[in-house]
Amino acid sequence: MEYVSRVPRPPLDGLIDDLYYLAGTPPYPRLTLPPMPAALLIVNLGAPLRVRGGADIETTGYADGCVITTPTRAFEFGYPRPTRSVGVHVKPWGLPIDFLQERRLTTR
Repeated sequence: MEYVSRVPRPPLDGLIDDLYYLAGTPPYPRLTLPPMPAALLIVNLGAPLRVRGGADIETTGYADGCVITTPTRAFEFGYPRPTRSVGVHVKPWGLPIDFLQERRLTTR
């Protein structure tokens, strides 16, 4: 399994913890992730990712990738074997405020 992580340069370093690349055979078939105050973006470059959240019985496949925004419940995440993806770990509470806030341009 290859995992390469990089911290972005300003101005993205204020919003993003790291950008990563993941490839190879994961050491686990499924991973349970706890609730967290941060978003996660995954761009999938291989077989579909499998995600099961909250009270869902079945997993859902995501072929192109997915965005998980501040989950309030634990969720189960399954990487395909082999896997290949790139992703973004957003800083806690970083993305929604800065990206969704209305911006106004003023002229003088």
